[in-house]
Amino acid sequence: MAASKLFTYGPDNVDSLLATTKSVLLNMGDFLEDQIFTFIPLLNFLDQKAKKMRQGGASILIPLQYGKNDTFQWYSGYDMLDTTPQEGLTVAQAAWKNAACSITIAGDEERANSGEGQMYNLVKAKTEQAMLSMRDGIDQALFASTQVAKNIQCLPVLVDATSTVFDINSTSNSWWQSQVATGGSFAGQGLADFLNMYHLIQKQGIDGSAPDFIVTTQAILEYFERSQEPQRRYVGNEKLADVGFENLKYKGATVTFDPNCASGYAYFLSSKNLAFVVHSAANFKVGDFKKPTNQDAKTAQIIFTGNLVTNNRRKLGQINTISA
Repeated sequence: MAASKLFTYGPDNVDSLLATTKSVLLNMGDFLEDQIFTFIPLLNFLDQKAKKMRQGGASILIPLQYGKNDTFQWYSGYDMLDTTPQEGLTVAQAAWKNAACSITIAGDEERANSGEGQMYNLVKAKTEQAMLSMRDGIDQALFASTQVAKNIQCLPVLVDATSTVFDINSTSNSWWQSQVATGGSFAGQGLADFLNMYHLIQKQGIDGSAPDFIVTTQAILEYFERSQEPQRRYVGNEKLADVGFENLKYKGATVTFDPNCASGYAYFLSSKNLAFVVHSAANFKVGDFKKPTNQDAKTAQIIFTGNLVTNNRRKLGQINTISA
């Protein structure tokens, strides 16, 4: 029977310690993915209610329906039935977007933290630092005012009525336009604007589905909260409340805020029509620690590949220029 290997936890065993520590920290319960999704309200909502599709391929393909089948008819006896070939279906194509964050340990850090507990604490601290940076970077990209070519699809461009999104021009294709409304004083018209936007989205298509998530700014959330004081309800999305995001309900929709949402905006979203697609091979995947030839250090990368997509922009809405 072979003798068990004993670690001395000296500098010669740092690589073994790094591998073991990384495994413990990052391969238990999708640790990084959970942390990214939990602390970004929009992604937390998608994680809970919209299935995260994991796809391969050169791009993300999204089937779209933009027209009705016109062959429906009432008939009797030997009436001829309409067999005209139908269009009204197309496919949108979204590019994969890549993000990375590095965890680097310098040689002098290795040698100073070569004990088991010390190495674990060092890698844990650097992993948490990288995780916070990734969360911040993803959230900023989601709410960026303009679309950066290499970045994930941003919500302000995805939810408008003029932009070309996934190679489809919404100006020349009205069926690819989101619902957009100009707001004003919340005290004077805020609740009326919310009601109108909710119903405007609900009547798009024939399924009658309504927004189930409204994300806005802290100021607008507070306007809304004050308007709801007599019948205030903190229900519906206990997971968001559990991680520190106070959320209210408007009809069937959870209402919360994101610190990166632009001033004056509120987005009305439907989990049936919005998805955060993550590549199965790069779902916040953590690589091995490797040493470059020209540095006294070891580096591992956290890799993400995915995008924010929709199958129906008409079921998404925004109200802008909301004030007190």
